[in-house]
Amino acid sequence: MATERFITLAIHTYTRAVTLRRILESHGIEVKFENLVLTGADIASGVRVKINEKNLALALKIVESGDLASLSKEEMRLAGISGNVLIPVDFSPYSGLAAGVGLQLAAILRLDVVFMHTFATSYFGGNLAYSNVLDPGEMNVEANIAEMEADRDMQAESERLMKEFTDRIRRRQEAGELPDVKFTTTISEGIPEEVIQEYCRLTPPALVVMGTRGKNKKEEELVGSVTAEVLDSCRVPILAIPENFGKESIDDIKKVAYFCNLDQQDIISIDTLMRLFDFPQVEVTLIPVNERAGSRIREKVGSLCEYFTKNYPGARFSTAIFSEKEFREGFEDLVKDKGIEMLIVPNKKRNILSRLFNPGIAHKLLFERDMPMLALPV
Repeated sequence: MATERFITLAIHTYTRAVTLRRILESHGIEVKFENLVLTGADIASGVRVKINEKNLALALKIVESGDLASLSKEEMRLAGISGNVLIPVDFSPYSGLAAGVGLQLAAILRLDVVFMHTFATSYFGGNLAYSNVLDPGEMNVEANIAEMEADRDMQAESERLMKEFTDRIRRRQEAGELPDVKFTTTISEGIPEEVIQEYCRLTPPALVVMGTRGKNKKEEELVGSVTAEVLDSCRVPILAIPENFGKESIDDIKKVAYFCNLDQQDIISIDTLMRLFDFPQVEVTLIPVNERAGSRIREKVGSLCEYFTKNYPGARFSTAIFSEKEFREGFEDLVKDKGIEMLIVPNKKRNILSRLFNPGIAHKLLFERDMPMLALPV
Protein backbone atom coordinates (compact mmCIF):
# COMPACT_ATOMS: atom_id res chain seq x y z
CA MET A 1 0.00 0.00 0.00
CA ALA A 2 1.45 3.37 -1.06
CA THR A 3 2.37 5.81 1.72
CA GLU A 4 0.21 8.90 1.73
CA ARG A 5 2.25 12.02 0.94
CA PHE A 6 1.51 15.31 2.69
CA ILE A 7 2.60 18.49 0.93
CA THR A 8 2.73 22.14 2.02
CA LEU A 9 -0.29 24.15 0.92
CA ALA A 10 0.58 27.40 2.74
CA ILE A 11 2.71 28.92 5.49
CA HIS A 12 0.84 31.08 8.01
CA THR A 13 0.99 32.40 11.54
CA TYR A 14 -0.53 29.93 13.99
CA THR A 15 -3.81 31.80 14.39
CA ARG A 16 -4.34 32.10 10.65
CA ALA A 17 -3.27 28.49 10.11
CA VAL A 18 -5.89 27.29 12.61
CA THR A 19 -8.58 29.25 10.78
CA LEU A 20 -7.51 27.84 7.41
CA ARG A 21 -7.55 24.34 8.90
CA ARG A 22 -11.15 24.86 10.08
CA ILE A 23 -12.21 25.81 6.56
CA LEU A 24 -10.37 22.92 4.88
CA GLU A 25 -11.59 20.37 7.40
CA SER A 26 -15.16 21.56 6.88
CA HIS A 27 -14.67 20.30 3.29
CA GLY A 28 -13.37 16.91 4.49
CA ILE A 29 -9.66 17.65 3.92
CA GLU A 30 -7.22 16.31 6.51
CA VAL A 31 -4.71 18.92 7.66
CA LYS A 32 -1.39 18.59 9.47
CA PHE A 33 0.76 21.33 10.98
CA GLU A 34 4.53 21.61 10.97
CA ASN A 35 6.19 24.35 13.04
CA LEU A 36 8.83 26.62 11.54
CA VAL A 37 11.67 28.30 13.45
CA LEU A 38 13.94 30.98 11.99
CA THR A 39 17.44 29.52 11.78
CA GLY A 40 19.85 31.25 14.13
CA ALA A 41 17.24 33.59 15.56
CA ASP A 42 15.27 31.29 17.88
CA ILE A 43 12.02 32.91 16.69
CA ALA A 44 8.99 30.71 16.03
CA SER A 45 8.14 31.98 12.57
CA GLY A 46 4.94 30.21 11.67
CA VAL A 47 3.23 27.00 10.68
CA ARG A 48 3.29 24.92 7.50
CA VAL A 49 -0.26 23.91 6.59
CA LYS A 50 0.11 20.47 4.99
CA ILE A 51 -2.52 18.39 3.19
CA ASN A 52 -2.66 15.02 1.52
CA GLU A 53 -1.43 15.34 -2.06
CA LYS A 54 -4.61 13.69 -3.38
CA ASN A 55 -6.63 16.65 -1.96
CA LEU A 56 -4.51 19.34 -3.63
CA ALA A 57 -6.96 20.12 -6.45
CA LEU A 58 -9.87 20.59 -4.04
CA ALA A 59 -7.76 22.61 -1.59
CA LEU A 60 -6.56 24.95 -4.33
CA LYS A 61 -10.15 25.41 -5.49
CA ILE A 62 -11.14 26.40 -1.94
CA VAL A 63 -8.14 28.72 -1.54
CA GLU A 64 -8.81 30.45 -4.86
CA SER A 65 -12.58 30.66 -4.40
CA GLY A 66 -14.77 32.97 -2.38
CA ASP A 67 -14.53 30.53 0.53
CA LEU A 68 -11.12 31.90 1.45
CA ALA A 69 -12.48 35.43 1.39
CA SER A 70 -14.24 34.45 4.61
CA LEU A 71 -10.89 33.66 6.23
CA SER A 72 -10.30 37.15 7.61
CA LYS A 73 -13.90 37.42 8.77
CA GLU A 74 -13.65 34.00 10.42
CA GLU A 75 -10.46 35.12 12.19
CA MET A 76 -12.21 38.24 13.43
CA ARG A 77 -15.23 36.25 14.58
CA LEU A 78 -13.05 33.86 16.56
CA ALA A 79 -11.25 36.82 18.11
CA GLY A 80 -14.54 38.51 19.02
CA ILE A 81 -14.04 41.26 16.44
CA SER A 82 -17.05 42.73 14.66
CA GLY A 83 -17.02 43.10 10.91
CA ASN A 84 -16.71 46.83 10.47
CA VAL A 85 -14.30 49.71 10.10
CA LEU A 86 -14.80 52.39 12.74
CA ILE A 87 -14.17 55.98 11.63
CA PRO A 88 -14.52 58.65 14.36
CA VAL A 89 -15.38 62.03 12.81
CA ASP A 90 -15.64 65.60 14.06
CA PHE A 91 -16.78 66.93 10.64
CA SER A 92 -13.45 68.69 10.06
CA PRO A 93 -11.62 68.41 6.71
CA TYR A 94 -9.10 65.97 8.15
CA SER A 95 -11.79 63.63 9.45
CA GLY A 96 -13.33 63.75 5.97
CA LEU A 97 -9.97 62.66 4.57
CA ALA A 98 -9.83 59.78 7.06
CA ALA A 99 -13.35 58.80 6.01
CA GLY A 100 -12.22 58.45 2.40
CA VAL A 101 -9.25 56.27 3.35
CA GLY A 102 -11.42 54.20 5.68
CA LEU A 103 -13.96 53.54 2.93
CA GLN A 104 -11.18 52.41 0.59
CA LEU A 105 -9.89 49.93 3.16
CA ALA A 106 -13.40 48.73 3.98
CA ALA A 107 -13.93 47.96 0.30
CA ILE A 108 -10.70 45.91 0.23
CA LEU A 109 -11.69 44.05 3.41
CA ARG A 110 -15.33 43.66 2.31
CA LEU A 111 -16.53 45.25 5.53
CA ASP A 112 -19.10 47.88 6.44
CA VAL A 113 -18.21 51.25 7.99
CA VAL A 114 -19.42 52.92 11.18
CA PHE A 115 -19.03 56.70 11.38
CA MET A 116 -18.87 57.82 15.01
CA HIS A 117 -19.26 61.33 16.39
CA THR A 118 -18.94 62.23 20.06
CA PHE A 119 -19.98 65.50 21.67
CA ALA A 120 -19.19 66.68 25.21
CA THR A 121 -22.08 68.19 27.12
CA SER A 122 -21.82 70.62 29.99
CA TYR A 123 -21.65 67.69 32.41
CA PHE A 124 -18.45 66.38 30.82
CA GLY A 125 -17.10 69.89 30.61
CA GLY A 126 -17.44 70.28 34.37
CA ASN A 127 -20.11 73.00 34.21
CA LEU A 128 -21.14 74.32 37.62
CA ALA A 129 -24.81 73.81 36.89
CA TYR A 130 -24.18 70.07 37.26
CA SER A 131 -21.63 70.24 40.04
CA ASN A 132 -24.21 70.16 42.86
CA VAL A 133 -26.54 67.61 41.32
CA LEU A 134 -26.27 65.50 44.49
CA ASP A 135 -27.16 68.48 46.66
CA PRO A 136 -30.55 69.85 45.50
CA GLY A 137 -30.42 72.58 48.09
CA GLU A 138 -27.45 74.10 46.33
CA MET A 139 -28.70 73.52 42.78
CA ASN A 140 -29.36 76.51 40.54
CA VAL A 141 -32.55 75.21 38.90
CA GLU A 142 -32.78 77.88 36.21
CA ALA A 143 -29.16 77.42 35.20
CA ASN A 144 -29.58 73.67 35.20
CA ILE A 145 -32.61 73.85 32.89
CA ALA A 146 -30.74 76.21 30.58
CA GLU A 147 -27.80 73.81 30.39
CA MET A 148 -30.05 70.83 29.67
CA GLU A 149 -31.66 72.76 26.83
CA ALA A 150 -28.21 73.63 25.51
CA ASP A 151 -27.26 69.95 25.64
CA ARG A 152 -30.36 69.01 23.66
CA ASP A 153 -29.40 71.63 21.11
CA MET A 154 -25.91 70.10 20.97
CA GLN A 155 -27.41 66.67 20.26
CA ALA A 156 -29.60 68.11 17.52
CA GLU A 157 -26.65 70.01 16.01
CA SER A 158 -24.55 66.82 16.00
CA GLU A 159 -27.31 64.96 14.19
CA ARG A 160 -27.60 67.76 11.63
CA LEU A 161 -23.87 67.81 10.97
CA MET A 162 -23.74 64.02 10.69
CA LYS A 163 -26.52 64.09 8.09
CA GLU A 164 -24.66 66.73 6.07
CA PHE A 165 -21.46 64.69 6.38
CA THR A 166 -23.04 61.42 5.22
CA ASP A 167 -24.92 63.18 2.42
CA ARG A 168 -21.55 64.37 1.08
CA ILE A 169 -20.18 60.82 1.36
CA ARG A 170 -23.14 59.41 -0.60
CA ARG A 171 -22.76 62.04 -3.32
CA ARG A 172 -19.09 61.14 -3.69
CA GLN A 173 -19.99 57.46 -3.82
CA GLU A 174 -22.57 58.11 -6.54
CA ALA A 175 -19.96 60.09 -8.48
CA GLY A 176 -17.51 57.18 -8.25
CA GLU A 177 -15.05 59.15 -6.12
CA LEU A 178 -15.44 56.78 -3.16
CA PRO A 179 -16.16 53.02 -2.99
CA ASP A 180 -19.81 52.05 -2.67
CA VAL A 181 -19.47 50.70 0.87
CA LYS A 182 -22.42 50.41 3.25
CA PHE A 183 -22.18 52.55 6.36
CA THR A 184 -24.09 53.40 9.51
CA THR A 185 -23.69 56.21 12.02
CA THR A 186 -23.57 56.56 15.78
CA ILE A 187 -23.65 59.73 17.89
CA SER A 188 -22.64 59.55 21.54
CA GLU A 189 -22.35 61.91 24.46
CA GLY A 190 -19.05 61.84 26.32
CA ILE A 191 -15.31 62.37 26.10
CA PRO A 192 -14.22 61.28 22.59
CA GLU A 193 -11.29 59.03 23.50
CA GLU A 194 -13.29 57.31 26.24
CA VAL A 195 -16.28 56.68 23.95
CA ILE A 196 -13.99 55.22 21.26
CA GLN A 197 -12.20 53.04 23.82
CA GLU A 198 -15.49 51.71 25.16
CA TYR A 199 -16.82 50.96 21.67
CA CYS A 200 -13.64 49.06 20.80
CA ARG A 201 -13.83 47.13 24.06
CA LEU A 202 -17.47 46.07 23.66
CA THR A 203 -17.62 45.55 19.87
CA PRO A 204 -14.01 45.43 18.59
CA PRO A 205 -13.87 46.62 14.96
CA ALA A 206 -11.48 45.18 12.40
CA LEU A 207 -9.84 48.59 12.06
CA VAL A 208 -10.13 52.14 13.38
CA VAL A 209 -9.25 54.97 10.98
CA MET A 210 -8.73 58.39 12.58
CA GLY A 211 -7.72 61.77 11.23
CA THR A 212 -5.03 63.89 12.91
CA ARG A 213 -3.97 67.52 12.70
CA GLY A 214 -1.14 68.62 10.42
CA LYS A 215 2.32 68.79 11.99
CA ASN A 216 2.09 72.59 12.24
CA LYS A 217 -0.89 72.19 14.61
CA LYS A 218 0.10 69.04 16.50
CA GLU A 219 2.72 70.59 18.75
CA GLU A 220 0.19 72.50 20.83
CA GLU A 221 -2.21 69.53 20.89
CA LEU A 222 0.30 66.75 21.57
CA VAL A 223 -0.64 66.32 25.21
CA GLY A 224 -4.18 64.98 25.45
CA SER A 225 -4.48 64.25 21.72
CA VAL A 226 -7.52 62.03 21.15
CA THR A 227 -5.64 59.94 18.58
CA ALA A 228 -2.65 59.52 20.91
CA GLU A 229 -4.91 58.41 23.75
CA VAL A 230 -6.70 55.89 21.54
CA LEU A 231 -3.42 54.56 20.12
CA ASP A 232 -2.11 53.89 23.62
CA SER A 233 -5.22 52.17 24.92
CA CYS A 234 -7.19 50.33 22.21
CA ARG A 235 -6.39 46.73 21.34
CA VAL A 236 -7.46 46.86 17.69
CA PRO A 237 -5.52 48.03 14.59
CA ILE A 238 -5.59 51.83 14.34
CA LEU A 239 -4.61 53.86 11.29
CA ALA A 240 -3.94 57.58 11.89
CA ILE A 241 -4.24 59.74 8.76
CA PRO A 242 -2.69 63.24 8.94
CA GLU A 243 -4.51 66.34 7.76
CA ASN A 244 -1.85 66.99 5.11
CA PHE A 245 -1.78 63.43 3.72
CA GLY A 246 -0.88 64.04 0.10
CA LYS A 247 -1.72 60.68 -1.49
CA GLU A 248 -4.67 60.07 -3.80
CA SER A 249 -5.20 56.62 -2.30
CA ILE A 250 -3.82 54.42 0.46
CA ASP A 251 -2.59 52.15 -2.37
CA ASP A 252 -0.11 54.88 -3.33
CA ILE A 253 1.93 54.19 -0.18
CA LYS A 254 4.95 52.13 -1.19
CA LYS A 255 7.63 52.77 1.46
CA VAL A 256 7.01 52.02 5.13
CA ALA A 257 9.06 51.73 8.33
CA TYR A 258 8.21 48.92 10.74
CA PHE A 259 9.38 48.98 14.38
CA CYS A 260 10.34 45.44 15.43
CA ASN A 261 9.89 43.69 18.75
CA LEU A 262 12.18 40.88 17.50
CA ASP A 263 9.76 38.13 18.46
CA GLN A 264 6.94 36.12 16.90
CA GLN A 265 4.63 39.12 17.11
CA ASP A 266 6.58 40.66 14.24
CA ILE A 267 5.59 37.71 12.05
CA ILE A 268 1.94 38.21 12.98
CA SER A 269 2.06 41.99 12.51
CA ILE A 270 3.63 41.83 9.04
CA ASP A 271 1.13 39.16 8.02
CA THR A 272 -1.68 41.44 9.24
CA LEU A 273 -0.17 44.34 7.30
CA MET A 274 0.04 42.37 4.06
CA ARG A 275 -3.54 41.13 4.35
CA LEU A 276 -4.98 44.41 5.58
CA PHE A 277 -3.55 46.57 2.81
CA ASP A 278 -2.92 43.94 0.14
CA PHE A 279 0.46 45.56 -0.61
CA PRO A 280 1.88 44.12 -3.84
CA GLN A 281 5.18 46.01 -4.11
CA VAL A 282 5.71 47.69 -0.78
CA GLU A 283 9.22 48.41 0.55
CA VAL A 284 9.46 47.68 4.28
CA THR A 285 12.37 48.83 6.43
CA LEU A 286 12.63 46.80 9.65
CA ILE A 287 13.82 48.89 12.62
CA PRO A 288 14.51 46.93 15.84
CA VAL A 289 13.51 48.66 19.06
CA ASN A 290 14.78 46.67 22.00
CA GLU A 291 15.38 47.52 25.62
CA ARG A 292 18.61 45.57 25.64
CA ALA A 293 21.00 46.21 22.83
CA GLY A 294 23.03 43.09 22.07
CA SER A 295 25.19 41.42 19.47
CA ARG A 296 22.32 39.18 18.38
CA ILE A 297 19.99 42.01 17.38
CA ARG A 298 21.59 42.30 13.94
CA GLU A 299 21.39 38.53 13.50
CA LYS A 300 17.73 38.36 14.55
CA VAL A 301 16.53 41.25 12.42
CA GLY A 302 18.50 39.82 9.50
CA SER A 303 16.73 36.47 9.92
CA LEU A 304 13.36 38.25 10.02
CA CYS A 305 14.26 40.10 6.84
CA GLU A 306 15.14 36.82 5.08
CA TYR A 307 11.92 35.19 6.27
CA PHE A 308 9.71 38.04 5.06
CA THR A 309 11.51 38.21 1.72
CA LYS A 310 10.90 34.49 1.19
CA ASN A 311 7.24 34.54 2.22
CA TYR A 312 6.22 37.85 0.60
CA PRO A 313 8.19 37.82 -2.68
CA GLY A 314 6.25 40.76 -4.11
CA ALA A 315 7.55 43.06 -1.36
CA ARG A 316 11.07 44.24 -0.57
CA PHE A 317 12.52 44.14 2.94
CA SER A 318 15.61 45.80 4.39
CA THR A 319 16.88 46.65 7.88
CA ALA A 320 18.08 49.73 9.75
CA ILE A 321 19.67 49.45 13.21
CA PHE A 322 20.22 52.44 15.50
CA SER A 323 21.69 52.62 18.97
CA GLU A 324 19.55 54.14 21.72
CA LYS A 325 21.61 57.34 21.78
CA GLU A 326 21.51 57.75 18.01
CA PHE A 327 17.97 56.48 17.47
CA ARG A 328 16.27 59.80 16.83
CA GLU A 329 18.95 61.15 14.47
CA GLY A 330 19.21 57.84 12.62
CA PHE A 331 15.47 57.60 12.25
CA GLU A 332 15.22 61.15 10.89
CA ASP A 333 17.91 60.41 8.28
CA LEU A 334 16.15 57.19 7.29
CA VAL A 335 12.82 58.96 6.73
CA LYS A 336 14.55 61.53 4.53
CA ASP A 337 16.87 59.20 2.60
CA LYS A 338 14.37 56.41 1.91
CA GLY A 339 11.30 58.58 1.51
CA ILE A 340 9.34 56.71 4.19
CA GLU A 341 5.59 57.24 3.69
CA MET A 342 4.03 55.37 6.62
CA LEU A 343 5.08 54.24 10.11
CA ILE A 344 3.99 50.90 11.57
CA VAL A 345 4.11 50.23 15.30
CA PRO A 346 3.31 46.82 16.84
CA ASN A 347 1.49 48.24 19.83
CA LYS A 348 1.81 46.32 23.09
CA LYS A 349 0.03 47.45 26.24
CA ARG A 350 3.25 49.25 26.96
CA ASN A 351 3.91 51.22 23.79
CA ILE A 352 6.98 49.98 21.93
CA LEU A 353 8.70 53.36 21.66
CA SER A 354 8.02 54.17 25.30
CA ARG A 355 10.66 51.58 26.17
CA LEU A 356 13.29 53.87 24.69
CA PHE A 357 11.69 57.25 25.32
CA ASN A 358 9.18 58.67 27.73
CA PRO A 359 5.64 58.63 26.27
CA GLY A 360 5.62 62.33 25.39
CA ILE A 361 8.77 62.06 23.28
CA ALA A 362 7.55 58.80 21.74
CA HIS A 363 4.34 60.51 20.62
CA LYS A 364 6.26 63.45 19.29
CA LEU A 365 8.58 61.22 17.27
CA LEU A 366 5.57 59.72 15.55
CA PHE A 367 3.21 62.71 15.36
CA GLU A 368 5.50 65.51 14.25
CA ARG A 369 5.46 64.58 10.57
CA ASP A 370 2.68 64.40 8.02
CA MET A 371 2.57 60.68 7.32
CA PRO A 372 0.11 57.93 8.24
CA MET A 373 0.84 55.68 11.20
CA LEU A 374 -0.57 52.19 11.71
CA ALA A 375 -0.61 50.70 15.24
CA LEU A 376 -1.07 46.92 15.31
CA PRO A 377 -1.96 45.40 18.70
CA VAL A 378 0.20 42.46 19.75
